[in-house]
Amino acid sequence: MRARTVRVCTALAAVVVLATVVVGVATGSTADVLAGVLSLAAVGVGFVVVREQPTSAVGPAMAWCAAAPLTVVLVEALAQSAEGASLPPGASLAQAISVGIWPLNVAGLVALLLVFPDGRRPGWPWRAVPVLLLSATGATVFALWGSRQVGGEVVGAPSGPARVVAVILGLALVATCVGLGVASVVQTYRHGDERRRLQVRWLALAGVVAAALLVAGWVAEGLGAPLALAYTPHLVAIVVLVPAAVGVAILRHDLFDVDRLLGDTVSALVTAFASAALFGAVVLVTSRAVGATSEVTTVTAAFVTALFLLPVHRWISSVVGAVVDHDRHVAVAGVERFAADVRAGHREPEEVQAVLRTAQRDPGLTLALVRVDGAWVDPQGVEVPEPDGVTVASCGVPIARIHLDHDTARARRRVADLATAAWVPIEVSRLRLGLRGAVAEAEASRARLVEAVAEERVRLERDLHDGAQQQIVATGMRLRRLQRDLDPVLAAEVDTVVADLEETVRELRRLAHGVRPARLDDGLGPALEAVRAASPVPVDLVVGDLPPADETRTVTAYLVVSEAVANALKHARARRIDVEVGSSGDRIAVEVRDDGVGGAPVDGPASLRDRVASVGGQLSVESVAGRGTTVRAVI
Repeated sequence: MRARTVRVCTALAAVVVLATVVVGVATGSTADVLAGVLSLAAVGVGFVVVREQPTSAVGPAMAWCAAAPLTVVLVEALAQSAEGASLPPGASLAQAISVGIWPLNVAGLVALLLVFPDGRRPGWPWRAVPVLLLSATGATVFALWGSRQVGGEVVGAPSGPARVVAVILGLALVATCVGLGVASVVQTYRHGDERRRLQVRWLALAGVVAAALLVAGWVAEGLGAPLALAYTPHLVAIVVLVPAAVGVAILRHDLFDVDRLLGDTVSALVTAFASAALFGAVVLVTSRAVGATSEVTTVTAAFVTALFLLPVHRWISSVVGAVVDHDRHVAVAGVERFAADVRAGHREPEEVQAVLRTAQRDPGLTLALVRVDGAWVDPQGVEVPEPDGVTVASCGVPIARIHLDHDTARARRRVADLATAAWVPIEVSRLRLGLRGAVAEAEASRARLVEAVAEERVRLERDLHDGAQQQIVATGMRLRRLQRDLDPVLAAEVDTVVADLEETVRELRRLAHGVRPARLDDGLGPALEAVRAASPVPVDLVVGDLPPADETRTVTAYLVVSEAVANALKHARARRIDVEVGSSGDRIAVEVRDDGVGGAPVDGPASLRDRVASVGGQLSVESVAGRGTTVRAVI
């Protein structure tokens, strides 16, 4: 609609409401004044919507929800003035049509249903509604032309089959228009996005309350209550609650958790009607079955109703929640399936953040976990600042927090339900993250100790070579110089001492080589070549490109090959040995194969396994009896 047309239509509705108040004051009708004052809420919401959405038809439709019934009130007031001495202009016509124009009462409501929440629907069924409603009004005016309403009853209505058919036709057309309006809203809900669905739920909330108050009015009227008392709550809901719900839906659809409000409202109403039905059934059965007095039947009915009220309410809440908030129900069910898969070992708990993002439909959702030391980390273990959001706790102690990119009351309630369903994967991922951190710290600490021991060994070897060994050699040389001037007996004694010193030097060299193989001075390749040359059986040695490695890893690789070759010669009775050394990423890969008898322990020698593990490596042994042995290590 054009912005000017929207403003004019809304202003006309305001004129009708104000005119009703003025006429009510002039005629002394308190009911008309009250109806006009209450209708100002709908008109006010209409103007607010027009200001926010200048081209939307929702604003004027909202205003005419209140103005349309008041138009009928003004016509009735004009008709009553025809009974006076002087006839205002149009009074006779108003008196003739006042009873038959009642379909106009729903004109504003039908218009609102057709355009809510974002404008007029395309398609011929919706365009036909105004024509059908005008036809319904024409049919009822024709059927009730000239009649009057006295004491709540219609008198003076024309008779005849045509009039009866016109009344039936009018009722059918009005019901069709209302049905098409409801179908329009249902279609919007089914084919709309998340925003439109939330807006429709606000309207449904108001509609449910208004419908419940209408039913309550019927019950009150049946019990003998005056019409004004019976239906006033319903009318107040129509002119106050519906405009408020529409205003919130259009302007701030995510202000409150409408799913919770709607679900709790429907659950409470259904529970109330079920309790009333149960109470009445118990009273009827008790009075007829045992002929008890009214006091006994009332007490029995109250006891039975109270006994079943809580479980019935819980069951109804669960069913209504699955119907009203189907998306949340499906999302929670999906997270529960993921948690079941985690417990069964089919999925990893670290996937929980991605699962929550999908279920919440929030790609910016982040999950932060609380480490044992109190620091906040992401699922990969990277420290992050303490986030805000929904806290997940275990026995009152926070273990995680979920931060929402789209943060609303409804989103917080939904993610809280999802977090409850995902509690086990969240806690398991947190504990596994802490365990991995502890293992990594233990491995790093062990690696630092191994590196320190290696450095200490190198220092010790250097000290032995440059210190004690050189001093002993120097002492032997001095003794040889002194030996020249000694007699033969003492010279022979010096020979013995020098021989002991030479043996001591050889022992020191053996000790130094045991601390660190001297063959590694020229690198890992030449050292392994020396091992191959010293083997009594053929050894096929292949040394590929090696990654940069520190002293500790180089020594470990050398010792793995040396011990594997020694074991093949000593225990496997091998006739041929194949050795391959290369790279696996940034690690050294070692493989030693022999054609011996096999049957070696698959976990390998404990000392070798511990040495490889000390540098963060992995050792595996494959040994089948009669097929030889293969030792693999990644260092």
